[in-house]
Amino acid sequence: MGVERDGKITGACLFNQFEGANVHVSAAGSGWTLPFMRALGDYVYHQLGCERMTLTTESDHVARYAERLGGQREGLMRSHFGPGRDAIIIGVLRDEFAYLKD
Repeated sequence: MGVERDGKITGACLFNQFEGANVHVSAAGSGWTLPFMRALGDYVYHQLGCERMTLTTESDHVARYAERLGGQREGLMRSHFGPGRDAIIIGVLRDEFAYLKD
């Protein structure tokens, strides 16, 4: 799923490791609009039927953004991105996601 501006993709989410109740989401870029966030919630929670999405990042900035979406920090994976580069695990439950339209 992507964000397009002036014919160029400026941001995107990749969905992987679909496990029924959970899907892992990788995000890159910028330009996250309200319609994009609503589409993200619709896809994960309505179309896929997930109870949660999991984000993994080494960026505290990205982790804080995910928390503003309604997520919570659930853990840390040491050296996940290489020596000394830890991963922050964020879980966003269906009833916590700030932009979900039911």
